[in-house]
Amino acid sequence: MEKMVLQAGHGLDANGYIVSDVSKDKIDPVYLSCIQESIEALQNLFTKQLHSVYLYGSVARGEAVLLKSDLDLIALFHTKLSSVHTAALKKLTRELSHKYRTLVRDVGIATVYYGETVDPANYYENAFLKELCVCVYGEDLGKQFGPYKLTSDIATSFNGDICESLNRALKRLDTDSTDEFKTFSQGFARKLIRTYYSMVMARSQIWTTRLHEQSEVFIHYFPAKESIIQTLLKWIDEPPTNRDVVHEVFTREGEWACVNFTKEANISANSRG
Repeated sequence: MEKMVLQAGHGLDANGYIVSDVSKDKIDPVYLSCIQESIEALQNLFTKQLHSVYLYGSVARGEAVLLKSDLDLIALFHTKLSSVHTAALKKLTRELSHKYRTLVRDVGIATVYYGETVDPANYYENAFLKELCVCVYGEDLGKQFGPYKLTSDIATSFNGDICESLNRALKRLDTDSTDEFKTFSQGFARKLIRTYYSMVMARSQIWTTRLHEQSEVFIHYFPAKESIIQTLLKWIDEPPTNRDVVHEVFTREGEWACVNFTKEANISANSRG
């Protein structure tokens, strides 16, 4: 087994708690106009429902690449959106993506709701806001959560839904248009890599949100998977075009992850190897 460049304790503090790698200070000023316009548009559309807005992903880490990175936002609402409001939000993301197409690949706005987010039982939403998001508007709910150690609970909360995600992915691969197929394939390739990493994060005691580093950590424990990881990384950089090949790879690898996730994710740090 090859020695990893990253070592146990990477991304953790002296007490073993996750150290978030996102902050307002890391946001490149070139993205501020897009972020601000997105916030203002959300305020105008949802004058009473909008609670707060969060940024996550490569822009929040200060690692975004012009034209290749997405601008990923989360809009947190007080109440559930109606079908009319949901349609309006989708229209907004299309308009923002088109306007800023010379800056980002896509502007995405995910939706979450206050009651679900503050519920202590909703471990995923709590940890995601705390460790992966920067509040760019409104009250920062992430401040009330954590800190979190790198446990199997974190792994399961973030990516234990692989079986459901796989089923949705295979259905979409059969119905999406060509452009949607390419974009979605890139998204699910990211999901697979993050899921693989989640399977070994607790035993490795390495915290990272960077796909190439996550890949390195996973390959250390599953070297036979290196070729498929390289394929997935290639698809993320350059979207695939062969629908049959993508379907075959996603089916095989998704089913493997689905079958093995729980067992692998629960292996402790004492079994790092």
